[in-house]
This record gives sequence, structure tokens and C-alpha cells, in this order.
Amino acid sequence: MIILWAGKDSSYPTEETTNQNIKLLRNEPWFQRLFSEHTKLFLENRDLRYIIGAAKVQTIIDNPKKKQKFEEDLIHLINLIRK
Repeated sequence: MIILWAGKDSSYPTEETTNQNIKLLRNEPWFQRLFSEHTKLFLENRDLRYIIGAAKVQTIIDNPKKKQKFEEDLIHLINLIRK
């Protein structure tokens, strides 16, 4: 899942990049719902923050299929974390 969204350059994203990506995603209605339900995870979980920080968020937002897949992957990761 990480390679899918991070691409080949899987260097660890900075907090600034992660926070910028979250800010972009918060303009999306589907992400607003997820973020409001799981705010603590989005702010504290390293794995979830890594995926968001490493993702090419603008590319994902601009492509409906990628956006749907990214949403599904985030939900899957959240479910794994909460187990």
C-alpha cells in the first residue's frame, strides 16, 4: 500500500508535508467525514500519517478513480489500526 501511494521515492515525509496533505484532503467531503470520526488517529498514528505524507495528494484528488482507491485504502488502514 505504501509503494502504491508514495511512488518509488519512499523517503520519510516531513511533518510539514503531511500537514499540508491533510489540509488539502480536508477540502474533500469524504475525508472530512473520516477525519472527524478518527481525528486522533490522523494526528497521532505514524503509519496513517506516513501514507498521507508520502502520497501525491493533488494527483489523487484530481483523479476520481485514484481518489476512490485512496479513500478505500485509508479506511482499510484505519480498520487495521483499530483492531
